[in-house]
Amino acid sequence: MVKKDLKAVFERDPAATSMIEVIFTYSGFHAIFCHRIVHWLWEKKIPLLPRVLSQINRFFTGIEIHPGAKIGGGFFIDHGMGVVIGETSEIGENVTLFQGVTLGGTGKQRGKRHPTIGNNVVIGAGAKILGGIEIGDFVKVGANSVVLKSVPPYSTVVGIPGKVVSIKGEKTENLMNHIHIPDPIEMGFEKIHAEIKRLENRLAELEGREKGIIKIFNTLTGKKEEFKSVTPKKVKMYVCGVTVYDYCHLGHARGAVVFDVIRRYLIYKGYDVKYVRNFTDIDDKIINRAREEGVSAWDIARRFTEEYRRDMDALGVERADIEPKATEHIPEMIEIINGLIEKGFGYVVNGDVFFDVSRFENYGRLSKRNLDEMLAGARVEVNERKTDPLDFALWKSSKEDEPSWNSPWGKEGRPGWHIECSAMVLKHLGENIDIHAGGKDLIFPHHENEIAQSEAYTGRRFVNYWMHNGFVSINQEKMSKSLKNFFTIKEVLEIYDPETVRLFLLSTHYRSPIDYSDRNLKEAESTLDRFYSTKERIISYIQMRSTDTTSDIDPSLLDYDAKMLYDEIMGFKNAFVEVMDDDFNTAQVLGHIFGLIRTINRYMDKMGDSESTIAYLLNVALMRLEEIGDVLNLFKKIPHEWFYRKRKGTISLTDEEIEKKIEERKEARLRKDWERADRIRKELETAGILLEDRPEGTVWKVKI
Repeated sequence: MVKKDLKAVFERDPAATSMIEVIFTYSGFHAIFCHRIVHWLWEKKIPLLPRVLSQINRFFTGIEIHPGAKIGGGFFIDHGMGVVIGETSEIGENVTLFQGVTLGGTGKQRGKRHPTIGNNVVIGAGAKILGGIEIGDFVKVGANSVVLKSVPPYSTVVGIPGKVVSIKGEKTENLMNHIHIPDPIEMGFEKIHAEIKRLENRLAELEGREKGIIKIFNTLTGKKEEFKSVTPKKVKMYVCGVTVYDYCHLGHARGAVVFDVIRRYLIYKGYDVKYVRNFTDIDDKIINRAREEGVSAWDIARRFTEEYRRDMDALGVERADIEPKATEHIPEMIEIINGLIEKGFGYVVNGDVFFDVSRFENYGRLSKRNLDEMLAGARVEVNERKTDPLDFALWKSSKEDEPSWNSPWGKEGRPGWHIECSAMVLKHLGENIDIHAGGKDLIFPHHENEIAQSEAYTGRRFVNYWMHNGFVSINQEKMSKSLKNFFTIKEVLEIYDPETVRLFLLSTHYRSPIDYSDRNLKEAESTLDRFYSTKERIISYIQMRSTDTTSDIDPSLLDYDAKMLYDEIMGFKNAFVEVMDDDFNTAQVLGHIFGLIRTINRYMDKMGDSESTIAYLLNVALMRLEEIGDVLNLFKKIPHEWFYRKRKGTISLTDEEIEKKIEERKEARLRKDWERADRIRKELETAGILLEDRPEGTVWKVKI
């Protein structure tokens, strides 16, 4: 068990860096390690010693665990000062407690006076669970809650006294930290926000405006704003692409997938979207790579442009309406640079041209940095020819053997990094656009400089809404080529299906960081298994009965379970639109999807209605799921295709052989030859095939 406890520390605390550090400095680990010894002595009924040792343990760790408490493996106490665990407490596997937790007795009865905690439970800071009650598996108990009644599995409990709240689509095991454990006050604010949203929609109706206002978090203002396009029902959207000098990693994939979904959703809402995503095909990195390989910069740029497109096609990222390259827009860049010089914003030094930052008012308003921070974060070379260290290059005179173009400033040269995007935006979308997007690392200096040079040139506001996606990290550190801690898209797709990667990238709100790990990818894969198992179950039911799925039903005649499913199906689309309208929250969308999946499976386990009613409900549910799947570009496979991919190369049996075995087992069960039926099940399981007996028949899937 101690091994499991030690492993739990590294799984749940990203700050844990070495075994020596944990063994010598983690009071939570010390407390549970000592308790393992003390509890063994307690079971041996050795007098006095266990109680004395437990008090010594409490003195040194601040954690009080009665010797009689039974605790399963993988137990983790995070910042555990003030934790109290009573005598008859029973704790399952992989449980996490935070500081101030009490597992106490009521003091009113003898015998079992303390709680029984299930597996994979998380209990937030200051929570109290009192009495001989049971807490089910995968339960979350919110901070400062007081729980007095038993709690069923997969529940969330908040408040005083504890109230069970359902959070759809998210298992506790995915939220093993105090940040995500619900707080009753926070949930109260969420209710207020929901009521505000309802009133906003009602006001929109009364004013004749469109119901369902989209709100976007604007990096420029630092708050969510109602989206109003420059031209009604048309959106001009520009996303910074990649510098094509190497294979792309998952950090590049995240931005591409996120803004692909945002584009799809805007189209779903009825907007005509003109979407531009560029390629930087001239840059120091490209030139250096070309020198290393002994080829031209054009060869490098062409090769990795095609590699990027192959990766994006695999991930289901639709190509932009326009995909311009920097080198195709040299005349436009020169024209803008000349205009900036004429207006006093640019100055020439020996063939180089720099932008004079001091001339542009409010420089830094996007990144919200002061002068010192901007100097520290600027990606600029030390150049004594610049008037100010923050001035940035609009045009650079070329060195020998570098790609270059004729310029009006005395020497051949090439454009600076920032000017290319301004030129492409102005040419393809105009002087004022709706949305400009990219990764958070582009806020400064790239997007800050784009604003300065574009608005200085046109005299108009450049972009109305700036959007930036969070990083993909590994061990809480940004994934990047410079840190050499990245996985290329190509490498990841050799292991995982593209839908798995896409689901993983959408499972967290686009502005938040997301941590890459095999565990998280496998969880995404298991999530897709649940979807395709349910889809296969629905299709099988409908096909086996050849029932009409189009005839409508009277909701008032449905029984309780069917009415629950009907109401959820009917509200599903509105729920999807509501969370996507709130800054494109794909994580909550997935929660709604898998909440509906659970409801469907619970219903299909009972199915007390007529076949036509069941078929209608299941068919409508599937259509709703596929409609939302079109926006996310997920769930596009047929179930057989999904599971076949997982078993390809690992299962020796053919589909026909598996079906034959299932039929043999069915006949054995009809003969009540349970031994033969059980033997066939075990034979298939050994071969990697799991059987699932359902009301509509037996189905098989690949063992994960």
